[in-house]
Amino acid sequence: MAIDRRPRRRRTWFQRFVLLITLLTFCSSTAAAILLAYTSETVSRIPRTAYGASLSSDSESNGESLNFLLIGSDSIANLPDGDYLRRVSGRSSRQLLTDTLIILKLDSSGETKASALSIPRDLYVPISGYRDSWQKINSIVYFTDRPTLAQTIQDVLGIPINHVVEVDFNGFLRLFETIGGLDVFLEYPLKDKKAQLSIPEAGCVTLTPLQALGLVRSRELTAYVENFDGWYGTSPNAWVRVDGKGDFGRQERQQDFLILALQQAFDSGFRNPLKISEIVQEVLGGGFVTLDDRLTPEKAIFLAQQFRNFRPNDLEKYLLPTVYDFANELSIQTIIESDAEPILNVFRNLEVGISDELSSTSDIPDQLPNGQRTVVPVLYRQEIEFVENINNFSSASEKRQTTLTNEERRAEILVNAGKIRGC
Repeated sequence: MAIDRRPRRRRTWFQRFVLLITLLTFCSSTAAAILLAYTSETVSRIPRTAYGASLSSDSESNGESLNFLLIGSDSIANLPDGDYLRRVSGRSSRQLLTDTLIILKLDSSGETKASALSIPRDLYVPISGYRDSWQKINSIVYFTDRPTLAQTIQDVLGIPINHVVEVDFNGFLRLFETIGGLDVFLEYPLKDKKAQLSIPEAGCVTLTPLQALGLVRSRELTAYVENFDGWYGTSPNAWVRVDGKGDFGRQERQQDFLILALQQAFDSGFRNPLKISEIVQEVLGGGFVTLDDRLTPEKAIFLAQQFRNFRPNDLEKYLLPTVYDFANELSIQTIIESDAEPILNVFRNLEVGISDELSSTSDIPDQLPNGQRTVVPVLYRQEIEFVENINNFSSASEKRQTTLTNEERRAEILVNAGKIRGC
C-alpha cells in the first residue's frame, strides 16, 4: 500500500534570513575565537623585560585606570646589516638612548578615555638608586637599565607606572609598512639633516616609513617657505628653521603624529580581524616590540577589546612644563613645578583644573643639585621669547591677510609649516 508523502513545507524568507544570520554569527564567532587564540599565542612570544618591584601593581591604581610607559628607542640591534639607519646612526648595536618617552593613561571607568603625557628627552633628573647621580632622562637606560628608568620616572613625577611597551627603530618602520604609510598634509617641503628627514614635496603626502621616523625625531625642522618680503635673502624661497622650540616642538609633533597614525590605522581597517592579524604577526611577532613581564596576553587582549571603539582624536594631550637650562655645560631641561602639578595629577588620578597659562621663565629654580647655579643662556631666552611671539602671532590667521604686518605673516608661515595635519 503506497504511503502518501506530505509535501515538505518550504521555509519562509524570514526563516531563511534567521538561519543565515545564525550561520554567519557562528562562523564569525568561530573566526573570532581562532583569531583570539592566535593573537594570544603570538602576544605570548613577544620579548619581555623583567621590571620586578620597579613597576606599580595594577591594584595600586583604581583598577580601571592604568599608566603605560611608551618607550621609543633608537636601538639598531634589529635592523638588517647594511641598513641605511645603521650607516647614519653612528652608534653600535649596544648603544641605546630612549628617543621618545610618553606616558599613556588608559581609563575604562565609564566612558573609555586616554591621555598622553610627553616627557622631554633632555629632562635632567636624579637617578633612582644612585646617590647624587643626575642624568638626562634619555640616557638612563644607557648608563643603568630599563627598570631604573621606570623607577626614576615614578619617583620624579610621582605617578604610577603599571606597564611598559618599548618599540625600536625597525618596529616603527614595520608598523608603517603594515598600515600602508601615513597620509599627511604639509604646507611646505621639510627637511632635517640630523634626523635623516627629507620631504621634497608639499600638500597631501604619503610618508614613507623613513620619512615618518624622521618627522617624529626631528628637533631642527626646516621648511622651504616663500620669501615674500626678501627677509631671507634675494631668492623667492628659502630653507628656514620653522620652530625655535627644539624638544618642545618635537613633543607636539609626536603627539599630533600619534593621533593621525592611530586615526588612519583605524580608518584603514585596523579593526578588521585580518588587518589585526597582520599587524600582530609583522610587528608584535617580529621581535621589535618589548613588553614588561606583567602584561599578560589575556590582559593585553582585554584592554584592546575595551578600547576597540576609542577614537584617536579623543586622546587628551599634555606636555610637561619645562624650561631650558645648563648643568655642567650640558644643555638640559628642568621641570616648572607649579605648572606641572595640575598636569601630573591627571596621571595620578587626581584630576584638578589645569591653568590655561603656563608660567614664564620666572619660575626657573635658582639651583640645581650639588650647588650648580641655574643660568639660562641668552640664546635660550631669545628662543623662548621667539616661541611666545609665534604663539601670539598664530591668532593672526583669523585676520585678513592684507591686515598682517610682514613680521606677523612670517611668524604665521613658520607656525603653519611646523604643523602636521591630516589630508
